[in-house]
Amino acid sequence: MGIPIINTDAKPSCDASVLDLPQLYKRPTAAELLATLIQLRRKPSSWDDTEVSGQSGVDEEGLPSYLTSIIASSLAWIVDDDAKEQIWEAASARLSERSGRSGSLKGFNTGKSGVSDVDVAIPSAARTFLIPATAATNAVSITLHEPSLTADNLGHKTWLASFLLAKRLPSLGSHIPVLNNRRSPTSKPRVIELGAGTGLVGLAVAALFDADVHLTDLPAIVPNLRFNVDTSLSNTSGGAKGRISVGALDWSDLPCYEAKPEMQYDLVVAADPLYSPQHPAWLVAAIECVLKKQDQAARVVIELPLREAYMPEAENFKTRMKALGLLIEAEGLETGFDDWESAQNGRMEVECWWAVWRWA
Repeated sequence: MGIPIINTDAKPSCDASVLDLPQLYKRPTAAELLATLIQLRRKPSSWDDTEVSGQSGVDEEGLPSYLTSIIASSLAWIVDDDAKEQIWEAASARLSERSGRSGSLKGFNTGKSGVSDVDVAIPSAARTFLIPATAATNAVSITLHEPSLTADNLGHKTWLASFLLAKRLPSLGSHIPVLNNRRSPTSKPRVIELGAGTGLVGLAVAALFDADVHLTDLPAIVPNLRFNVDTSLSNTSGGAKGRISVGALDWSDLPCYEAKPEMQYDLVVAADPLYSPQHPAWLVAAIECVLKKQDQAARVVIELPLREAYMPEAENFKTRMKALGLLIEAEGLETGFDDWESAQNGRMEVECWWAVWRWA
């Protein structure tokens, strides 16, 4: 017989420490442990500058070790095996929430025979992103689903550069004529997002500018991308709704689009698309493939985090874009905080470079 799950709105005091939590040497009841683990639940960050990640009401120092001790314990004094499983699962979930979105949390000895680390899958999450109102656009709220993150599917995470670019787009109207100067009241700009990931930038374009947007990524990323698009009508508020489609596009194996006018786009957008030496060449080839030719209104908008390890890729990308015949219409730097965080709960400050490109 399982114990009842306790629903409680009570939160530990904001001054509480890990020592104020039920200690295993005192053999707390299963109900006490489950109630505590519910109270320690953390919502995922959406990087609002005013947001403080965590908010469990307990000082985060010592919490990973506390949670690990629960996972490692046999909980021998609790006779209900179902209750034990619930406690271990809840403790694992709280621990994974504190490992950021980096895929695993290493380095905590569990004490169990043959198990030296805790390696937990980062749980799935729903995040809501607010694009503030401007003089030209309404505020837009977009909720996205992020599946459990693994190192080989980083497109399942919404990266900071996507959020920054989505917020910046309304201010770039003077540099992106297709978003503001319609050829006719019924014509809509045609936009493609390369490496769309969870779809934030493309969904923002559709909502803010009533554009027709095609979101693309690798086949493994497309199912979640399509899920976010399918639920966008109910999960996006505050803006017009352009037509949105989804498709797989592998930059290393591009189809021939040049002979197909329907696959040529007014605007190409991409956020944080470079994380291997091959990507600059592949990305520029993809841009050449899908961007309208001989159209002075056509634009490419890119946002890249300036990570030291990938600076050569960023410079390679710029060189290749110029060689293609594109030049920078506008560019700038901005800073935000990503949640690719450490086990100590620190958010990572990231500087990003954005640029609007056009044909020379």
